[in-house]
Amino acid sequence: MAIDLEARNVLRNALVDYMTGKIRTYAFDDCNSSFQKATDDSLRQISRFLWTLHDGLIDHPISVTAYEWEMLRRIVAFLGMDLEIETGQDNPTWPFCDEKQWLANEYLLDNFKLPDYDSETHGQPANPWWNRIPSSVGFALLACILAVLFVVIVLS
Repeated sequence: MAIDLEARNVLRNALVDYMTGKIRTYAFDDCNSSFQKATDDSLRQISRFLWTLHDGLIDHPISVTAYEWEMLRRIVAFLGMDLEIETGQDNPTWPFCDEKQWLANEYLLDNFKLPDYDSETHGQPANPWWNRIPSSVGFALLACILAVLFVVIVLS
């Protein structure tokens, strides 16, 4: 398999920028999308996984769980190496094959100064409050607003 370290570095840098708040979803997705069909199989797998972590309809800062944050940290380290992914995403140390391999390479994160996971910063819902209103409630509110407007216009 072909390993493309240059492309891996591009994606790694975009991921670091996303994790540190320098860019938001749209900018990250613009970069990540270009690797969906990469010839580097590991890069393609990582890119497809990263695509599932954000809402592409709203430009928002990173919004992940603590577990996903740790996975992103491993991905940042992995993208700087010429390793191939040998396991499935159900592996708790994915994309590394095991805990020993991950711990031996965790030091690669030192250059990036990634912050520790903070649920207030990194775990906020990506959807604005108005997207979390159930449709029936939204329609009822809209009907009330229209009724009030109608009454105001008719009585004026």
